[in-house]
Amino acid sequence: MNKAMIYASAAMISVALLSGSAVAQGTTDKIEGTAKELKGSVKETTGKATGDSKLETEGKIDKVEGGTQKAVGDLKNTGGEMKDKLTK
Repeated sequence: MNKAMIYASAAMISVALLSGSAVAQGTTDKIEGTAKELKGSVKETTGKATGDSKLETEGKIDKVEGGTQKAVGDLKNTGGEMKDKLTK
């Protein structure tokens, strides 16, 4: 991952954490990330079974992206919960 993507991701996470709906958005990210991981697993397995190395690689990439999205969702949820505790 290049530095520009890392900085952009950090900025998006920061904005989400500062918004009031961070917990809800975090849950959405976790659900979407899980779905993307599942899709990646299907692609990877299908690629292996058919000998399609491109499809197998796409599946591996989808799994990593899904896992990353789930981690971002966890961060948003944690940040939103911390914000709620601090503002009470």
